[in-house]
Parts: sequence; C-alpha cells; structure tokens
Amino acid sequence: MTYNILLTGVGGEGVLVTSVIVARAANMDGYEVRGTQLHGLAQRGGSIPTHLRLGKKVYSPIIPRASADLILGLEPIEAARACFHGGKDRTNFIVDTYPLKPVYANLLGQTYPSNEKVRKMIEPFAKKIIMVDASNICYEKLGNPIFGNVMCIGVALANDMLPISKKHILKSLKEVVPRGLEKNLKAFKMGLDFKG
Repeated sequence: MTYNILLTGVGGEGVLVTSVIVARAANMDGYEVRGTQLHGLAQRGGSIPTHLRLGKKVYSPIIPRASADLILGLEPIEAARACFHGGKDRTNFIVDTYPLKPVYANLLGQTYPSNEKVRKMIEPFAKKIIMVDASNICYEKLGNPIFGNVMCIGVALANDMLPISKKHILKSLKEVVPRGLEKNLKAFKMGLDFKG
C-alpha cells in the first residue's frame, strides 16, 4: 500500500522543512519514501507543493490526480489549489486557516476568499476537512506563526491521518530542527491535543 501526502503552502513559511520532518519520520518507521519538492526558482511568497509517497516499492515521486491520502495545506488558497489531487472517498485535508495574501492581490485590490469559501472549494475533493488556525495559535502561545506547520503535523497524527509513529516524528524534529526544538515540541503537542 502507498500512502500519498501533499504538503502545500507559500515560500518562506517552512513547507520544505515540514516535508523533511515527515519524510525522515516515515523512513524511520520503515517506509520507502519518494518525494519531490518545488524550490530553487520558487520565491518567498510563491506556491510551494511537496509530494511525499510512502510505502513499499514506491517508484514515482509524483502523486497522481485524485490519489492523495492527506493534503496538508499550510495556507488556505494553496490547499484549494491542490484539491485536484484529492478524492472524495480517500482524501483528508488539514488546512491552516491563516492566509498569506500574495503581494499582487494587495496591489490589484483583490479580495481574499474567506475560510468558509475555501472549505466549499475543497469539499467536493475531500473525505474529511479539518480547518485549524495553527499559525495564529502558535503566534499567540509561542511567539511565532512558523511553528504552525509542526502543529499541523500533530493534528494529522491525532486524527489518524498520518501513518507514522509519534516517537519517530519526535526524533525527526530533534534532527531536523534542533534550533527552536523546545517550541516545535510544544507546537507538536498542541496539535496532538487538537481533535477535528
């Protein structure tokens, strides 16, 4: 069996680091992990999708359409953009509801869709949707919204949406983010305490 995880967000908010945390933990759990990351030319504020495929004998790093098991949207509109990877009978979504409005939207005076509108966009592609204000919660309790990504990993684990052991996620956090580890561990615990 292959378990497909799509992480998506905006450049500069830690999407790539979050994918490394999940991939390392999955590897420690014995999964073969294949993945692809869009970076390099992606700039701060640009769309960043990361595909992770976990299983035995996984060959392609790209998640086919309608084949994601979990879409971890670290920004609401980016979660909606990724919805074509979802399938009504299969895909769970976790969406951090804190919007990072693109500069061009502000310059052009465009309105950003509400979280309720984003939910409605995602619903046709989702088995379950958990909307969590992770970035704001982490800003209020830990002083920085960047820890919201790790909180979302905890939310996924607490809601049986991530087939990876807690002990290996903790070990991966220690290896990947040794600086700021204490706050990342607190964010992870807040996610574990969040039931959607």
